[in-house]
Amino acid sequence: MNRHKVVGKVGKFNICFRAEQLTSHAGTVLLHDFAQRLGLERLLDEGLSVKARERGYREGQAIGSLVYNLILGGAHLSDLEVLRGDRGTQELLAAEAILAPTTAGEFLRKFDIGDVHDLQRVHQQLQERVRPHQRATTCTIDLDSSIYEQASTHKEGSTKAYNGELGYHPLFAFWAEEGELLFSHLRRGSAHTARNVLWFLRQTRKRLPARAVTKLRADSGFYSKAVVEWCEAEGFSFTITAEQTAPLLAAITAVPERRWQNLPEYALAEVAELRYQPTGWARPYRYVVKRELAETKAGELYWKYHATVTNEEGQAARAVVVWHLQHADMENAIKEHKSGFGLEKLPTRKFHANWAYLLIGQIAFNLAAWFKRLVLPVGYQRVTIKTLRHHLLNLAGKLVHTARRCFLVISDCYRYQSVWRFAMGRLAHLQFG
Repeated sequence: MNRHKVVGKVGKFNICFRAEQLTSHAGTVLLHDFAQRLGLERLLDEGLSVKARERGYREGQAIGSLVYNLILGGAHLSDLEVLRGDRGTQELLAAEAILAPTTAGEFLRKFDIGDVHDLQRVHQQLQERVRPHQRATTCTIDLDSSIYEQASTHKEGSTKAYNGELGYHPLFAFWAEEGELLFSHLRRGSAHTARNVLWFLRQTRKRLPARAVTKLRADSGFYSKAVVEWCEAEGFSFTITAEQTAPLLAAITAVPERRWQNLPEYALAEVAELRYQPTGWARPYRYVVKRELAETKAGELYWKYHATVTNEEGQAARAVVVWHLQHADMENAIKEHKSGFGLEKLPTRKFHANWAYLLIGQIAFNLAAWFKRLVLPVGYQRVTIKTLRHHLLNLAGKLVHTARRCFLVISDCYRYQSVWRFAMGRLAHLQFG
């Protein structure tokens, strides 16, 4: 070792920097191969024209840098510097260079509303290419919104939400069976939960597989005649948490005691059903009600109700309740979107730039979801991005070029070699139309 290159000592280790072709993210070679087969960069180049001039990064290259930054754990645009200093990872991603943080901000600020819609169309094209490979025959849409609190008070559209937080209030539709984010829509923080929901549902409908059995689950923020009528017209079976109005509560408390049945999936809980027609609705609907014992601060017991409206007539009340309450998994999906992919704090002051970044985050989220289901073993289908990074993506490797051949060298002590062999076998036979 040339001692002139030693910059210091930590413990027993002499620290030096050498011109080695190393990577901290060896697993990205698998993900990038998947993205290439999917045609990600090509579709972005063909579908977007954000830049006024041809020089510099193409749209596919720029968005690709942002997508991989999010997948590999970058929470801010400044984290692009980590990839810019990792020449080995850049070679694995077939990237001559990675976008600089300032360039990334300038690129995002070029997006206008037309570019945002173009980016949505590109994502729909990606979804259409994946559909023939997805096996789920049922498509359960979990519909929800969430407050994405912002640290800055100067961001366009970042306004005070119903809970007092300052930020944005995006809408989300997840495909429960496939773990896919079907559609997302950025809104002002002050937007009502159900604002633009029918337009949102129509856009989501376009992104569903043609022959799937379609279902919808939603909480009380979407409890409305309009949503129910849309589901009926589109052939969706639905369960929506009902707002507990005084007339509905009166109807629930009037249910005879003999009709309440034990709900063994929940402690001290019972279930019953009734027919109820809200004011202005075309007909009575089936309401399935879960009640459980709760205690006041004074120590008095009372019944706490959770009512669900549904057009599902073939299932027992107990099954309807259990299935509907799985909608709570939506909180984990949104948590993964916010924290796992670092998307809660949107990076610029411009609304359309932040909307574009949210959509780029959707590409990153779904690229990882599709990769887990179409390339990795079954045990990885539901893992978080944190686990995927720890097991596969954030892995040390050395790139060696010799005799016109390229090698990615990984330690033979690595514990997940079988996952690589499985993934390489899948990728070899994976073709998109």
